[in-house]
Amino acid sequence: MPHGALFRGGVEERIRTKLLKDGHIDTVIGLPANLFFSTGIPVCILVLKKCKKFDDVLFINASEHYEKGKRQNRLRDGVDDEPNDIRKIVDTYKSRPEKIER
Repeated sequence: MPHGALFRGGVEERIRTKLLKDGHIDTVIGLPANLFFSTGIPVCILVLKKCKKFDDVLFINASEHYEKGKRQNRLRDGVDDEPNDIRKIVDTYKSRPEKIER
């Protein structure tokens, strides 16, 4: 989804509010711009889950972990000793860091 779906009003706000209140949004993953052929804007992935803790939504900011390309950016996969951006996202999701109390 475009990042705007996380903060726009109207119908998108009602959908987002309902998903949050019903406890279905598990994780929000922010990705860099120009990652997909069809769009040059930054996007996010919403991971939906039926059975989860009500007040536990994980936010992963992966917007700065990528390789810049001429026409399109890409998430690196760790081949040829390059960083593994995809593994970082997956490991963060799987380990689900504890809440930071403020």
